[in-house]
Amino acid sequence: MDIVLNLIKMFGGLGMFLFGMHTMSTGLERAAGDRMQRIVEKVTGNLVKSVLLGAFVAAITQSSSATTVMVVGFVNAGILNLSQAVGIIMGANIGTTITAWILSLNDIPGGIWYLDLIKPTTLAPLALVIGACLLFFAANKKRTIVGEFVIGLGILFIGMEYMSDSMGAVFELVPSLQSLFSMESNPVVGLLVGTGVTALIQSSAASVGMLQAIASTGNLLFAAAFPIIMGQNIGTCVTALLSSFGTSKNARRAAMIHLYFNIIGTLIFIIAIYAVQLTVGLPFWNQNISATEISIFHSVFNITTTILLLPFSKFLVWLANSTLRDKTTELSSPFALLDRRFLATPAIAISNTKTVMSEMFMLAKENVEKCRDMIKNHNGNALEKCRENEEMLDKYEIKLTDYLTQVSDLPLSAADNQRVASYFHMITNIERIGDYCDNLCECIERLNGGKIRFSEQAEKGLNILLSAVENITALTLEAFQVCDPILARRIEPLEEVIDGLQERLEKEHMARLKTKECSVEAGVVFLEILSNIERISDHCSNVGVAILQAQPGADHVTNRHEYLKALHAQMPGEYKEEYEKYKEMYAL
Repeated sequence: MDIVLNLIKMFGGLGMFLFGMHTMSTGLERAAGDRMQRIVEKVTGNLVKSVLLGAFVAAITQSSSATTVMVVGFVNAGILNLSQAVGIIMGANIGTTITAWILSLNDIPGGIWYLDLIKPTTLAPLALVIGACLLFFAANKKRTIVGEFVIGLGILFIGMEYMSDSMGAVFELVPSLQSLFSMESNPVVGLLVGTGVTALIQSSAASVGMLQAIASTGNLLFAAAFPIIMGQNIGTCVTALLSSFGTSKNARRAAMIHLYFNIIGTLIFIIAIYAVQLTVGLPFWNQNISATEISIFHSVFNITTTILLLPFSKFLVWLANSTLRDKTTELSSPFALLDRRFLATPAIAISNTKTVMSEMFMLAKENVEKCRDMIKNHNGNALEKCRENEEMLDKYEIKLTDYLTQVSDLPLSAADNQRVASYFHMITNIERIGDYCDNLCECIERLNGGKIRFSEQAEKGLNILLSAVENITALTLEAFQVCDPILARRIEPLEEVIDGLQERLEKEHMARLKTKECSVEAGVVFLEILSNIERISDHCSNVGVAILQAQPGADHVTNRHEYLKALHAQMPGEYKEEYEKYKEMYAL
C-alpha cells in the first residue's frame, strides 16, 4: 500500500511540476506579447543572432520543443527559411536549460538565513502568497501577469519537493529500481529511458527536472545520469516532429534539423566521454550526481554542441534537404500563418491573424481601386480580377473567423480579448467592402453592356467621390496595419465628408432627371453606384472605430453608435479641422 501512495504522490508532484511550468511560461509569453513575433521576423542570416534569439524564446516558453514547434510554423508560413531557422533551433536547446538551473536552488546549503530565503522550501509558499496578491489585488495588468508567473514558480517548486520526497520512499521500497540508478548502466538503456520519458511527457525541461528529483535522493550516479541526459535531448525532438506532419517540406525539414542536431551532438559527447573514461578514467564517474551538477552538464552539453555545430549549419540544412528531397514545387498558402501550432502562444497567434487580415484588406483595397479605374475610364478589363479577389475575400473571412474562434477559447489577457473582439468586427467589415465592390462590378457591366454614359457634371462629381473613397480605404488600411489611433481618428471626418458628397450628388442628379439631362436607365445605375460607394466608406468607419476599441482605455468607444453620434454633434477641435480639410479637398 505504501508503494501505491508514494507513486500517487510522485505523479501528483509531476502534475504540479508540469502545471507550474505551464503557468510560468504562459505568464512570460503574455508579458512578452507579440514582441516575440516581431523579433523573429527581423532575424537575418546572422547565425549568432539567431542562436541568441532561440535561447531567449526558449527561456520565455520554458521549452525547446515549444520554440522549435513555433519555428516549424514560421518556416511553414514562409516567414523563415531553413538557414535562418537552424540558428534558432540551436539556441532553443540552450535557453531550455534555465529551468534546470531554477530547480538547482534545492542544492543550496541550509543553516545560513539569507541562503535559506532562496531555497525552494522557503520560496514556494512565499511565491504563492506574492503571486496571489498580485493576481487578485493588483490593478495594473502587467502586475497580474507577473503574479501568474510567480504562482507558477511556487507550484513548480512544490511539485519538485513532492517528487523528491516520494522518489526517495519509492527507491527504499523497490531496491531494484534504486540499483538501476546507483550503478553504471548500459548507455543504450540510458539513452532509451531518457528519450522515451521525454517523448512521453513532451518536455525535456520537465524530464530533466524529474532526473534532478531522483538526484536529490542521493541515489543517482553520474555514469547512469549521463546517457539519460543525452536521451532527453533526443526525446525533446518528438514534439516538433509530430507537429510537422501535414506541413510543407521545408517545415518538416526544420523539425529534422532539430533531430539531427541533437543526435549528432549526443554521438559526439558519448564517444568523447566514454573514450576518456575507458582510457584515462573520470574521477566522478561512479560518484553521486547532484541537481546542480545535472544543470551544469545539461548546459555544457547544449552550449558545446551549439559551438561545435554552428560552423556546420549549412551541412545540417543539406542533411535535411537530402532526407526530404523536392519532387514537386510547393505553393505557399495565403493562410499558412493561421497555423494551429501558434495557438500554443496566443500573442503570436493574434499577431499572425492581424498579418493575414492585412493581406485580406489589401485585396479589398485593390478592388476599390480597380472599380474606380473601370468607372472613370469606361472599361471592364479588371472585372474578372475583381471577381477572383471577391472569392478570395470570402475564403479569408471563413478562415480568419474560424481561427479567431479558436484563439478566443485560449486563456487571454484582457487586452488580447479586446483585440480579438475588435478583429471579429473588422473581418466582417472588410469582407463587406468586397461585397460592395462586387455590386459596383455589376453596375460597370450594365454600363458597358448598355453603353450607358453619364453627363459630364455627373462624371466629374462621381470621380471626386471615388477619389475620396479610395483615400478612406487606404487610410483605414494604414491605420489598421500600424494600429495607430491618431490615423484611425482621421477616418470618421472623411467618412462624414463622403456622406455629404453622396447626398449632394443625389440631389443634383434628381434635378438632372427632372430636366431630362440624364436618362432614367443611367439615373438608376448612377444612384446604385453612389449608394455602394457610400457603403464602402461606412465599413471603413466601422473598422476605424474597431481600431480605437482595440486600444487600451477605450471605454468611451464601447458603444459605436453613441460614440459617432456624439462625435458628429460636438465636432471636437481636431475632428473639425480634419473635416474642413477633407471638405475643401473634395469640394464639387
